[in-house]
Amino acid sequence: MKKLLAVSTAAVAVTTGVTATADAASHTVKSGDTLHSISQQYGTTVSALKSENGLTSNLILPNQVIKINEAKEASQSTTEYTVVAGDTLSKIASKYDVTVSQLKAWNNLSSDLIIVGQKLSLQAPAQSAVPAQAPAAQQAPVQSNQASAQQTYQAPTQQQSYQAPAQSYKAPAQQSYQAPAQRVQTTQTSTASTGGSTKAQFLAAGGTEAMWNTIVLPESSGNPNAVNELGYRGLGQTKEAWGTGSVETQTKGMLNYAKQRYGSVDAAIAFRSQNNWW
Repeated sequence: MKKLLAVSTAAVAVTTGVTATADAASHTVKSGDTLHSISQQYGTTVSALKSENGLTSNLILPNQVIKINEAKEASQSTTEYTVVAGDTLSKIASKYDVTVSQLKAWNNLSSDLIIVGQKLSLQAPAQSAVPAQAPAAQQAPVQSNQASAQQTYQAPTQQQSYQAPAQSYKAPAQQSYQAPAQRVQTTQTSTASTGGSTKAQFLAAGGTEAMWNTIVLPESSGNPNAVNELGYRGLGQTKEAWGTGSVETQTKGMLNYAKQRYGSVDAAIAFRSQNNWW
């Protein structure tokens, strides 16, 4: 119900003690009026008055007509709106006392784009209040999103079972599924030895007894030409370039890898001893 209230209305309200309602109205500004006093008189807020009347400041002038709660009344009686030139979702939402998010949800909008002549629903679809019973594969979007959220949350927990302890050193991703030493198959692909035993060449190239016993023997049984079924090669069983070539090349590659990945050869040996891979 819309009422036209002139200057005298305010005086009647004051003298009789009648409290103004929040119905839609218009108020003609008189000398001494402020947006605050008008908002108190009609049970609304300064922000609502400014928004409804397109005011950018608190300045009002005598005889200026101020609209009050018109958008709220319109939103209660209107269920559909047709877009006109210059409209935005924000303007429409403000006019009908709803939010942009609600307009987008009620009208299946994925962006803020609207076009002239487009009809927008100003309330939630009636059928959304009672979701239809459907098989699991046809559940409502909200239920599907919940399932996805649960799966997304659970996935990291499952993967953590394959990570090394926090205090340990992380191994390269491609070596996280290496099999124990007995899975290594020795295939003669090239002759890496150039003189003396493999171990002698390994030690001469900078390798240590501990590294030979803890890493080389379990990984490749000391065979520089060893290749397992997953394609890991050489004394240290890797897919890096240093996994092939002479014993010296492989030894230096293993030493560099141990220092870069674990910080030192001793740390690499300790990790291999604890985890049976490195």
